[in-house]
Amino acid sequence: MRNIIISTFILLCILTGCNTRQEQYRIGVSQCLDDAWRQKMNEEMARELLLHPEMTLSHRIAYGSNELQCAQIDSFISERVDLLIVSPNEAAAVQPAVSRAYRAGIPVVVADRRVPGDEWTAFIGGDNYKVGVLMAQWVNSIQKGKRLPLHVLEVAGLPGSTPATLRHQGMTDSLSTQVDVVSVTGSWYKEDAYKVVCDYLSTHKDVDVIVAHNDLMAIGSSDAARDSKGYGKGSVRIMGVDGIVLGLQAIEDGIIECTATYSSRGDMVIETAAKILANESFVRDTVLETIMIDAYAARPLLMQYGARRHDFETLKIVQKQSEMLWLQVQNGKTIFIISTVLVGILFLLVLVFLLYSQRTINKEIKKEIIPQLEEVQEAIQLSRRDVAFAERMKQIVDDHLNDPNLNVEFLGSELALSRTQIFRRVKTITGKGPLDYIRERRLLRADELLRTTDMTVQQVALELCFSSPGYFTKCYKEYFGHLPSER
Repeated sequence: MRNIIISTFILLCILTGCNTRQEQYRIGVSQCLDDAWRQKMNEEMARELLLHPEMTLSHRIAYGSNELQCAQIDSFISERVDLLIVSPNEAAAVQPAVSRAYRAGIPVVVADRRVPGDEWTAFIGGDNYKVGVLMAQWVNSIQKGKRLPLHVLEVAGLPGSTPATLRHQGMTDSLSTQVDVVSVTGSWYKEDAYKVVCDYLSTHKDVDVIVAHNDLMAIGSSDAARDSKGYGKGSVRIMGVDGIVLGLQAIEDGIIECTATYSSRGDMVIETAAKILANESFVRDTVLETIMIDAYAARPLLMQYGARRHDFETLKIVQKQSEMLWLQVQNGKTIFIISTVLVGILFLLVLVFLLYSQRTINKEIKKEIIPQLEEVQEAIQLSRRDVAFAERMKQIVDDHLNDPNLNVEFLGSELALSRTQIFRRVKTITGKGPLDYIRERRLLRADELLRTTDMTVQQVALELCFSSPGYFTKCYKEYFGHLPSER
């Protein structure tokens, strides 16, 4: 009996050691606002967190207050969180609190807005100055065919905030001399933008372009133009920033014309935090790329976001299944310990049962749960590759719109794909065949030329390689619903 009891406790220690959960790390998250962009970032972090069960997040929101955010960071310091993620309200004002956390030995990942100095562990964010440059490039590109100077209304973010300051500076530094810019403040919110733009348009009837510092203010500006006397839907060309789902849908619906991406990459923030906590190598300073999204690119991106949301829901189901399996093991171990105290012999029988159950559960995890996780990760990577492929294909087509040799074979050679592969991928991403896609891009370019230049219908048809002006007119009417001469 003595030998049985000793053997039982040895087996119990082995079983307990093999099934101990990974160490839990508490991550403090200090968000300056609760807007749509940061909600997207939080969702990305939550999705990536499903792959890191050793980490838990504690969120706090400062609602645009520097003082509150500093107090919340100090609270995280006193609680001795294992790592701190900070998205600063005003970088300079929040920097002292970030430094206090860093000096207290807490790793700090700064997201979105860079704080002064180097007392932080990692930075992940976009280049707000480059966003402003992209805004200026878009404005400069639409001057041709317009009366000059071009009148631009800039709807800026919160005064004093880093993004608002740098985006304004980048735009004004890069605008041509033929542009007249007036700035109003929308404070990042759709309702505020609507009010200030309505007030401005009520006394100014010469606005050609509105450039808003985020997509919500761009949508609010569009609503203001629609409701203002002397303006209407489509009379003012409008650009936003961020590339959030609401902005992409606004492009798809024709409410705004384009947006510049400003990635939140909450998944990368969590991935970097995990590497820091695991003492693995990581990139200390990551500046995210920003690109322009027009009506063509908005659709595949919306499809990608839809796929990601589906993937997120699938991951949550997988996580729930894993937790239930883990709970089964934990409950089984508890029963096992109680049984050991009461009856040694019965404990041995329960132990054998649990070892068998554990082996069965591990097989089930390897067979069902892990493959599901791998399939979800693969789907996310495929979605990203589709967007990159769509951007590359659009660039090639747009660069050769006046080339009579632009066809399926040419597109295949440029993209290193066979004819069959080109048809399949273009159909999947755009919903149409490659020839229809090429004709659509030519028609969109033709419409732009007719709007912004003095070229005749015959000249435009010849320039864009239509077989005849009559065929061009037929295609144009089928796509736009009216003759090119009726523009």
